[in-house]
Amino acid sequence: MSPLILNIVVSIALGQAAGESSSNAPAKAPPAVTKADLGSNAEMSRWLVHMARHQGHLVGRSDPRSASMHVLALLEAAVDVDAECADAFYWLYDLQHRLGQDKSAAASLARYVRLTPTDEAARIRHFDLGLEEQQSAEKRLAFVEAALKESPLPPAYESTVRVALARIRYERRESEEAGKEIENALRLNPMNTDARELAYEMYGEMEAELQRVEMALQLVSINPSQANLIWDLGELLDHLGLHKQAQEWFTRAIELHRRQDSSKVPAEFWNTLGLSYIASGDFAKAKEAADQALEADGTYLAARLLRSTANRKAGDEKAADEDLATAERDCSTKIEEIVANKQADKAAEIAWFYCYYKPDKEKAAKLADVAMGGANPSRLAQLAQGFSLRLNGKTDEALKVLEPLAASDQLAALEVAKVYLERSKKGEAITLLTKAAALQYSGIAFNQIREALGNVGEKPPEAPAYPKIIAALDKFQRDVFDFPKRPGDFLKFTIRAAPNPTCVGPINLIFRGENVGPFPITFGEGFMMRPLIALSANVGGEKGVFKDYLQVLANSRTMLLPGDAVEKVMAVDVGAFREYLIRHAAEDVAVEWTAMLDPVFKDKQLASGPGTIVAPPIVVNLKGLDVSPGAIEGLAQSAGSTDVTERINAVKQIGAILAWAEQNTAKAAAKKVNDSLLRGALSQALGDKAWQVRAHALCAASWSNMDNATTAAAAPAVGDSNAVLKTLAVRLFAPQQGEKFRRVLEQLSKSDASHFVRLIAASYLPETPRTQASSTTPSNP
Repeated sequence: MSPLILNIVVSIALGQAAGESSSNAPAKAPPAVTKADLGSNAEMSRWLVHMARHQGHLVGRSDPRSASMHVLALLEAAVDVDAECADAFYWLYDLQHRLGQDKSAAASLARYVRLTPTDEAARIRHFDLGLEEQQSAEKRLAFVEAALKESPLPPAYESTVRVALARIRYERRESEEAGKEIENALRLNPMNTDARELAYEMYGEMEAELQRVEMALQLVSINPSQANLIWDLGELLDHLGLHKQAQEWFTRAIELHRRQDSSKVPAEFWNTLGLSYIASGDFAKAKEAADQALEADGTYLAARLLRSTANRKAGDEKAADEDLATAERDCSTKIEEIVANKQADKAAEIAWFYCYYKPDKEKAAKLADVAMGGANPSRLAQLAQGFSLRLNGKTDEALKVLEPLAASDQLAALEVAKVYLERSKKGEAITLLTKAAALQYSGIAFNQIREALGNVGEKPPEAPAYPKIIAALDKFQRDVFDFPKRPGDFLKFTIRAAPNPTCVGPINLIFRGENVGPFPITFGEGFMMRPLIALSANVGGEKGVFKDYLQVLANSRTMLLPGDAVEKVMAVDVGAFREYLIRHAAEDVAVEWTAMLDPVFKDKQLASGPGTIVAPPIVVNLKGLDVSPGAIEGLAQSAGSTDVTERINAVKQIGAILAWAEQNTAKAAAKKVNDSLLRGALSQALGDKAWQVRAHALCAASWSNMDNATTAAAAPAVGDSNAVLKTLAVRLFAPQQGEKFRRVLEQLSKSDASHFVRLIAASYLPETPRTQASSTTPSNP
C-alpha cells in the first residue's frame, strides 16, 4: 500500500474521531426491503452474529482478551442494527456470563427470553435469577404469580414456577394450596426433582420410606447411567429389609460400573451385595459375591469374614474355618504396624475382629485404644471399644460406651441387653431388644435378637410388608436401563442441511433430536444426555479435515416426552472451515459432516463414549463459483443492480473469487480472472448508497490483499457516522496495516461515541491498565 493511501485512511479516521460527532444510525436511510432481503435489518443483524461466531472460532484461544473484545463488539453491533435479534442476545449472554459480567449477562438473558419464550432452559435460568433478587416473601409471591401470567408457558418452565409457588405457599403454612401446586408441577414435568423434594419435606412423616423410594426412582429414571444413584436405591431397600428387591438394583449398578469403567468393581460393592444375600438366606450367592470381592482385593478382611459366614451357613464348616484362620493370620501380622503408626480406621476393623470373630481381650483392648485415638472415632471404633471393655470384665465402662449406640446399632443393643439380663433387668432388656429389632428386620444381628427375645418368651415385632413400595418398584419402567447401552434406539439424532448452501455462506445445518422411545429423555449435566454436539467436516485430503471444529449446545429443552422432537438451526461455516471454503470458492467441494451428541473427553479430545449418539453422516455438494469471463462480467453488473440483495450476493462472490485467485496464482483459470474488473466492482460497492452493501463489501475486501484503489474506496468507512461500518472498517484495516494503524486504533478506543467501536479498536491494542478489565476468556459462540 502506498504512503499516500495510508495517509488518507489515517487522516480520515483521526479527523472523524477527534472532531465529528458519531451516530449508530446509518448515514442515509436504507432502502425499503422485504423480510427475505439480505439488506433487511434482521438479516444484517444475523449476519453480524455469524461474523462474531466466525471470529470466535477463528481466533481460538491464542489471544483471549482480543478474541473476547472482538466478538463482543460484533454482537453489540448486531443488537444496534436490530434490537429484536434473539441470537445476538443469546451469544451476548453466553459470553458475558463466562466473563463474569453478571449484570450485563442478566440483561442480555432477559432480552433473549422475551424474544424466544420457547427456550425452556433459558427461561428457567432467567426465572431463577429473578426470584433470587426478590427481597421479601410478598415480592417473591408477586414475582411468581406474574410469571404464571406470561404466555406461552412451556411445560418444564411452568413446572419450575409452580414449585416456587408451592414453596411460598408451604412457608406461609398454606399446605393445601402448596400440595395442589406440587401436583400441578409433577403433572407438567414428572421429572421435576425439586417438586419431589418439596413433597418429601412436606409429607416426610407420612409414609417416609415410600417417598424416599419414589424420589430415588425418579432420580434413576432421570439418569439411568448413574451407577451411584442405582446403588443408593439398593442400599435403601436393603435397609428396609427388602433384600430381594435391593439385590436387583445392586446388580444393575455393578453391571453399569463394568460397562463404563475398565477398572474392577470395588470390593466394598461386592461385600455389600454379599451381606444382602446372607440376609435373604441366599448363601451360595453370598459366597460368590465374597469371591468377587476377594478377587478385587485379596486383603479385604470384611469379604473374607463374609465368605466364612456364608460357608458356615451353607454347612461347609471346614471352608469357614479356613477363611477365619486366614483372616486371623492377616490380622496378627498387621497389629504392630497399625499400633506403631496409630492407624485408627484399620485398628477399629481388626479390633472388632478380636472382639466378635476371634475374641482376644488383650489384642482387642490394644487395638480399640488406637481406634479411639483418632480425631473422630468411627461407630465401629466405639463398638469395638465397648465390646473390648466387656471382654476385659469392665462391664460398667462398657455400658457407658454401648448404651448410647444401642438406639441405632443392633449389635450394641444386643450386648447391652445381655448385661441387663445378667443384672435381672428383664423388662428393660425386652424393651431394648424390641426396639432394636425394628432397626432392620433381617440379617445376622436381627436373627440373634430374635433368638434372645425367644429365650425370654417374646417375639420380635412383625416386619412391615411395604406393599406400596413394592408396587412402585414393579411399576418402574425398566427399559430405561437400556438407554445407556443403546441411546440411539430411543433418541433419533440426525443432521440435515438447509436448502441452497453456498461456499460464501451462511451454511445452515439443522440438528434434530426425536424421542422414539417409551419414556421421557432428560437433557443437561447429570441427566440422561448432555446436550452437547461436536461437529466435524471433511472436504478431502489431510488439510481438509476439520475435526470437532464446532461445538453446538442444544439446550433449549430440558426433556423430551415420547414422540416429542426438537430442532436447532445453526450456521456452521465458521473459523478455519469458513476460510477454507472461501479459498476454494471456485472449486466444487463435497463436504461430509459428522456429528456426535454427548461426546466424552478422551486423550484431551472429544470422542464417542458409551452414551454417545453419532448421527448418520451427510454429504453436501457446494458448487464452485463460475470464473469464466462471462460470469465475471455478470458479477460486475450485478454489483451495480438496483436490488440490494443482488448487490450483496455479488459482493460476497467477488470477494471470494479474489481470495481464490490470490491463493491459486499458478492455476490457469485463476490467471484468466479479470482482477481489475472485480476490484473495480468491489470499490464501487465500498461506496454503495446502501450501508448494508458497504458493510458486506468491507468484509469481502478482508479476504484478500487490497490494492490502492480498493483501499482508497474503503478508507472513508473508518470515519463513517455509521458505527457498524466503522467497526467493520477497523476489522479490515487493523490486520492489514498493523502498527501503521495504531494511532487510529488508540484514538477510536478512547473517544468514539460507540461502545462497540471503542471495543473493536481496543481489541487490536496491547493490554493496558485502562483495558485490563476487558482481558477475558474468549468465546466460541
